[in-house]
Amino acid sequence: MSFIPKYIFILLYTTLVDYSGARIIEYFRLKNCKGYAKSAFIISLVLNVGLLVYYKYLGLIGDTINFFGMALNLKTIVIPEIVLPIGISFHTFQSMGYLIDVYTGKEKAEPNFIDFSLFLMYFPQLVAGPIERSRNLFSQLKAEHYLSYDNVSKGGRLMLWGMFKKVVVADNLAIIADMIFGNVSGYSGMYLIVGILCFTVQIYCDFSGYSDIAIGSAKVMDITLMKNFDTPYFSSSVSEFWRRWHISLSTWFRDYIYIPLGGNRVSYPKWCFNQLITFAVSGIWHGANFTFAVWGLLNGIYIIIARTLAPIRKKLAELTHLDKIPKITKIFWILFTFALIAFTWIFFRADSFSDAFYIISNMFGSSVGDLSKISDFRKYIAIGSTILLFVIEFLMKKEKITEWYVKAPSAVRLISYACMVFIIVVFGAYDNKSFIYFQF
Repeated sequence: MSFIPKYIFILLYTTLVDYSGARIIEYFRLKNCKGYAKSAFIISLVLNVGLLVYYKYLGLIGDTINFFGMALNLKTIVIPEIVLPIGISFHTFQSMGYLIDVYTGKEKAEPNFIDFSLFLMYFPQLVAGPIERSRNLFSQLKAEHYLSYDNVSKGGRLMLWGMFKKVVVADNLAIIADMIFGNVSGYSGMYLIVGILCFTVQIYCDFSGYSDIAIGSAKVMDITLMKNFDTPYFSSSVSEFWRRWHISLSTWFRDYIYIPLGGNRVSYPKWCFNQLITFAVSGIWHGANFTFAVWGLLNGIYIIIARTLAPIRKKLAELTHLDKIPKITKIFWILFTFALIAFTWIFFRADSFSDAFYIISNMFGSSVGDLSKISDFRKYIAIGSTILLFVIEFLMKKEKITEWYVKAPSAVRLISYACMVFIIVVFGAYDNKSFIYFQF
C-alpha cells in the first residue's frame, strides 16, 4: 500500500480466489466429484495466471503482436502502461502451490480465512520469498510462540549478514555494474568482463541478502522459513548450482512443472524437452522480456550438455588421472561452472538482445572504457567486500568453524557483531537502491 495504495486489492483478490477455490476443490474432491473439482481447480489457476498475465506480461504480449502485425501491415494495438506490483510473482506462486497441493490431496484446504491470509501475506517473505509451502508454514503460524534469546540471536545474526551482503557488497558492486550495463557501447574488453563479474556477485548478494533478512526476521518471531541459498557459487556443476540457488523457486518448478511433465523417468528426448520447458518458464517468470527466456534456456542447455557428455568427462578424468587429485579437479569445475553461470547473467542483466550480443562479441577485444567517475574508495570497497564475502562463506562451509563460533565466548561474538555493524555503516552504499527481485 505504501507503493500504490489500491494495489492492496490485488492481494485481497488473490487471497479470496485461492481461499475459496481450495475450499470448493476439497469439497468436490471429498464428494468424489472429480470433474467439478478439476473445473474449480482450472478456474482458480486461470484467475491466478490471468492476474500475472495482465500485470506482468500484457506489455510483452502486445509488443509481440505488434511486431508480427507490422510485418503483415496490420494495425497496431495500444497497450496501457501498467506499473508492476511489487513481488506479484512470489505470492502468486506461493498461493498456486497451495492450490495444487489441495487439488492433488497432499494438503487439506485451510478453513480459517485469517490463517490463510497470514500464510499468503506473511510480511518477511511476501515480496521476494522464500516461496513457502503450506505444509511448512501453516502449522507454525497456528502454534504458540514466545520471544527467546536463542531465536533473537540466530535471527539477528542472519539479518546482520544479509545486510552486509546487500548494502556493502551488492550495492557497491552495483555502482560499477550499472555504469557498464547502462552504456555497454562505451566499453569493451576487460571492462565488460568486470561488469559481468560485478553483476554476477551483485545479484547473488542482493537476493540472498534479502532472503537472509527475511529468514532472520521470521526466526526472531520463532518462525522457520526454508533455506533459499546454499553458497551456490561453490557449485561444481550447473545442476548443483540450481540445487543451491533460489532453492524455494527451483523446488517449486521441480515439483509443479518438471515432475508432472515426467521428470527424468522418461526417454532422453522427452527429458531434454522437460528441462527446456522448465527452464524457459523459469526465465519468463523472472521478467516480461525474451532475454529472460534465453537466460533460462541457456541453463537448461548446460544441464542437457552436461548429462550428454558425462561419460566422456568421466573417461577423460581417468585417462588424465585427474580423478586421483580430487581437490584440484573440484576447484577447476567450480571455476568452470562459475564462468558458465556468469555468461548467462549477461542476458539476465542486459536491457536488450542487441546489448547482450554486443557484450558477447566485444568482451574479449581490446579494453576501452572509463570508470573514473567511480571513486577509488568505492572500487576498493567493492573488491575487498567481495573477497571477504567468499572467505566467510568458505569458512561457513566448515562445520567445525561454525560450531566453534556459535559456542565462542559472548565477548568474541559481540566484537564480531560490532565490527560487522561498523563495516555496514561506514562502507555501505546508501543511494536508495531497492532489491533486484522486488521487480519479480
